[in-house]
Amino acid sequence: MKRNDLRSIDLNLLVVFEVLIQERNVTRAAERLCLGQPAVSGALSRLRTLFNDPLFKRIGHKMEPTTRALQVAQALGPALDSICAVVSLTASSKKTS
Repeated sequence: MKRNDLRSIDLNLLVVFEVLIQERNVTRAAERLCLGQPAVSGALSRLRTLFNDPLFKRIGHKMEPTTRALQVAQALGPALDSICAVVSLTASSKKTS
């Protein structure tokens, strides 16, 4: 994928994915994100399409991540940290200007 192709992806889905990995429960993820459960379920559906993988398998009341989901999570955490750092630098430079 080229960077220009990112225009076709809702990057907010990646934040939803990260919370789903942490919570392993759609309802709790929705609460943390201040979203409704249907919105998080819809985001999970779009994530499954994006990554061409089920990402989670329901086992009892928990959602266990697939191997692909764990791979994505491992790479995604540092990427989101980098984005936050860049935005923080931009925000702090505006305060000093």
